[in-house]
Formats: sequence, C-alpha cells, structure tokens
Amino acid sequence: MRTRALLATGLAVAAASAGAPASASAASCALARSRTVRSTPFARVYYNRAKRPFSCYRLTGRRTALDSQVDRFYAPGDAKLGLLRISNRMLGYTWIDPGGPAVYVHSVDMRTGRFKHRTKIEPLIIIEPSAVAVPQLVVNAAGSLAWIQRVEGFYSVWRFDRRGRRRLSGADTTRRIASLHLRGTRVTWRQAGRLRSASLI
Repeated sequence: MRTRALLATGLAVAAASAGAPASASAASCALARSRTVRSTPFARVYYNRAKRPFSCYRLTGRRTALDSQVDRFYAPGDAKLGLLRISNRMLGYTWIDPGGPAVYVHSVDMRTGRFKHRTKIEPLIIIEPSAVAVPQLVVNAAGSLAWIQRVEGFYSVWRFDRRGRRRLSGADTTRRIASLHLRGTRVTWRQAGRLRSASLI
C-alpha cells in the first residue's frame, strides 16, 4: 500500500508540473507598440516605441539593446539597423549612422547579451553617408563575422573571428565584389570573375 501511495503521489506531482504555466525563462518577445524587423524561431529583432533597436532571444526572453556599442548621440529614426543575420543564438548585424558617417558591424550572443565582435567602418576623405556601405554580411554559430565593405568607391572583404580582424581580398579594388556565402567554416565570394574563399572559425 505504501508503494502504491508513493507512486500515486509521484504521478500527481508530474501531472501538476506538466500542466503548470511556462517559467519566466520562456517569456514572450512581444512588446506593445514595437515594430518587428526580423523574426525567426530563435529570436525577434525590433524597434521599441522610442525607435531603439533590440533583439529578444525567444528561449529565455532576454532582450539586448543593439545600439549600446555605437555613437550614443545618434538621431533615432535617422541611424538604423542594416543587414541582419541570425545563426542559432548569434546575431550579426550592421548599424548605419549617416551622421558619422559610419557603418558598425557587430555580433552578439542573444542568450547572454554579450557582444562577440565589434568594428566601425568609416570613410577617411569623403565625409558623406554614401561613401561607406556594407552590402553583404555573414555570421556563424560562434559569432564570427565576414563582410564585404565599400569605402569611398573601393571594395574589400574582411573577417572578424577569434584570430582577430583581417582583410581577405588583398588590395582594395574599384571592381565590385559580390556573392558572399558561408558554408561550414569556409566563406566564399566572387572577385574579378573568380571564386575565392577563406576560413571563418
């Protein structure tokens, strides 16, 4: 009888747990008067009512301000998110600030809120928003980044991983570089009619 009583108690506790509401770790990423920029099964990226950008990691409900590592005097609604790439819990993104002018390239672990890599790209001579751009970007599950940048009419390919920040494409060129892709630990791109590649770890 004692064994049956213990078994019944255990089943009741299990049933109660199964029917219990989700914990705070499964908090919703919904927010009133916010505007979604990107939504995946892993995360939601949005602007709040004050036009500040955030990511929200769905498994924990953790929210991370995406403008915390940029010029704090930017004009909301003027500076904005650019490219967004999500790999599991990692978000790679660009922040475009025409007031700089500058383009920031960042990656952040959305589960912890920790920024993995950060860099700022800005023109040296032509101080115009059109003088700097990052047309393509990839991120891997470790938060490592690779991107194509155009600064004052010159194109180049860069990576930023645990080995540091490095140019991959050799000397700057005025010929357009395109077709940036990530496959496993290799990043590839088209340059001067040829397919080129480098590692990203």
